[in-house]
Amino acid sequence: MKKILALVSVLMIAALLGGCITTGSNNQQTVSSSGTAVLKVTPDEADVIIAVETLEKSADDSKNKNAEIVDKVYAALYKINIPRDSIKTENFNIYEEYDWTIAGQQKSKGFRTSHTLRVTATDFALVGKIVDAAVDAGATRIQGVEFDLSDAQKASLKKQALAEASKDAREKAEAIASGLNAELGKIVSVSDTSYDYTPYPYLRESMAADMAKAEFATEISPQELEVRANVQVVFEIE
Repeated sequence: MKKILALVSVLMIAALLGGCITTGSNNQQTVSSSGTAVLKVTPDEADVIIAVETLEKSADDSKNKNAEIVDKVYAALYKINIPRDSIKTENFNIYEEYDWTIAGQQKSKGFRTSHTLRVTATDFALVGKIVDAAVDAGATRIQGVEFDLSDAQKASLKKQALAEASKDAREKAEAIASGLNAELGKIVSVSDTSYDYTPYPYLRESMAADMAKAEFATEISPQELEVRANVQVVFEIE
């Protein structure tokens, strides 16, 4: 009876730790354990999404007017030391816009050109200046500001998160084995069940528009991001 109670206790511990005990085809018992890691990290990049839109009677006039404003935005960004390779076109579109307010009729309002730029900065002191410079140069709106991780930091943090999740899985498996008066054997299998993070959207379009209209310099500071990793590991029990 005591052995049964002890086994039940170990199985309950295994369930709480996110593990399970199984017996393979060769009667080798294994323990499966899941490990999790959550890292709180400071972003090292910020993206400002700038939209320039123009509506004119002809497609050419709309395109040319839009290009004129975009050139002014570029010039304004250069003045605050934003390099050319940090400014990228995210979307460009020209289409005819219609007025549907009269039932059963469509009336052309003209041709709308939409040019969206994504400006990346690693110096967060520049983020507010980018917003101000773009709006002052004629940008229609600021669609938002996102704080993100550079490719180098993503790679480094992924390794760190997976390593910590693997350590967590081993510690859980060791706790389960200890309850069975056993020891962990070799690793049978390991799977990376998930790795993810979400860029932090500091500003959405409505907030950014309000700030851009303000008569003072825009100041923007980042918050921490969460990087998560999960692994599943199966160990033999000796």
